[in-house]
Amino acid sequence: MPKVDTVSKNFYGPLTLMDAIGGWLFWVISILSIVTLFIDKAAYPQANIALQIVFLIGALLFFVHGQVQNIYLFPRAEDARRQEALSNSFNVALTHEETVGYYNNDQTNPLRRLAANSMESVFFTRCIVRKMLRWQRITTLGYLVAWVAAMAYPSTDLEVIGVAAQAIFSGEIVGRLIRMEWLRMRCEHLFNDFNRLFNGGRGASKSITQAQIIEFFAYYETTKSTAAILLSTKIFNEQNPTLTAEWERIRARIGI
Repeated sequence: MPKVDTVSKNFYGPLTLMDAIGGWLFWVISILSIVTLFIDKAAYPQANIALQIVFLIGALLFFVHGQVQNIYLFPRAEDARRQEALSNSFNVALTHEETVGYYNNDQTNPLRRLAANSMESVFFTRCIVRKMLRWQRITTLGYLVAWVAAMAYPSTDLEVIGVAAQAIFSGEIVGRLIRMEWLRMRCEHLFNDFNRLFNGGRGASKSITQAQIIEFFAYYETTKSTAAILLSTKIFNEQNPTLTAEWERIRARIGI
């Protein structure tokens, strides 16, 4: 049976596009802010005014983009994924969206199925973020080294250093790295919690187990929402066969 995931198509697709637009806007604004520093206002007043106008328009667009992505598109996609996860776990229809083959476990008890679905999601998130972090760490370190070198060079204009610092320490570079590292650490911790839960041998009828499953599910959802990191579709598609095979081995080992 072919896999179906309308949540990714209808909700994460627009979010991915918006995220890419935001990345381009960020760099356009950053470059413009540096270019304006080198324009002689007295010699080229019209060019300076034009650049300032373009910069202000870009900054406004970047602000609007951020609000749309962070307040509307990202929560909307996460809500849709959460509704579908609960629908799949409890065999109900909280949403008209459909997934086939998205979750892979044999649990019939609703809470145990919710735990298995959440553990699978945590596993994939953890692995994909690890792959994403390799490039993010390298690029962030490169930017920081270049910035420190510019500061150490006596003739570097302080205004240029200030603008570069504003770009580097924004949410798109250092801030993004910190959120990704935090997401990785939380997912690693949560994956171990789920592993202990299933290996503990307690049935889902016990109150403590039911409470832990709900706690872990909420922990994962709040972690994703707080980090606000969109996972790489490219890495997911490349790693999906390998990760799926590894997940099959894990769930066979713990009996889910």
